[in-house]
Amino acid sequence: MIHRCFLATFRPLAQTAAGRLAAERCGLPAFIDGSCRREPDFESRFPSITAACRGRNFAPRLHVGDRVAYLSVKHKYPGDAHSGWRLVAVLRVIRRFSSHEAAASWYRASGVPLPSNCIVDGNPPIEFVATNGNPPAEVRVRVCGEANPAKAVRLWDATYRRRVNRWPVFLLGEAEFRETVAPLQVLDADLREVFGRIPGTRNPPEIDCTQLARLLQVARGRAA
Repeated sequence: MIHRCFLATFRPLAQTAAGRLAAERCGLPAFIDGSCRREPDFESRFPSITAACRGRNFAPRLHVGDRVAYLSVKHKYPGDAHSGWRLVAVLRVIRRFSSHEAAASWYRASGVPLPSNCIVDGNPPIEFVATNGNPPAEVRVRVCGEANPAKAVRLWDATYRRRVNRWPVFLLGEAEFRETVAPLQVLDADLREVFGRIPGTRNPPEIDCTQLARLLQVARGRAA
């Protein structure tokens, strides 16, 4: 089987003032995902990828052996001289489940806590205080400016549940590389060096696996 590589982005706690405060108050790494269902969940021993965020556009395309390089979205993060990305993780898919329930059974049998993006009964979403405070636009509209964090999380979680009900695939991974506290910075010039352009990641593109290795090399070289 041919194993493929992909490039994806996510929105970390560090992107917003509310998220940075959440990281400080809750003792969380600043570069984990900032939503009420961490997508992906970098905190788990076996990081997981689901369709909660992108629906059919990513998780259903993945299979065992595929690898994903995760960058935080482009932003001028605290301490950065220039706006850029952070290379947070490279995950390799080691198991593919047809449902979140099947994945939950595996985690429980293995004695591993469920990751937050495993959407099953008994595994509630992250409390608003531990998020980036920036739910999807449709949630913000429905909350209508109310100071009601619990309602915001319910609506936020409901958007993810609808996607998962339609695309229930669950990818269990292992981290080949993971740094959620002080990840490597990646600048425009770095991406152009590796890819010849700045690739779009809304629908994560398949990349050459030599480019994934080169991205790690370039980011580590910048940090040296």
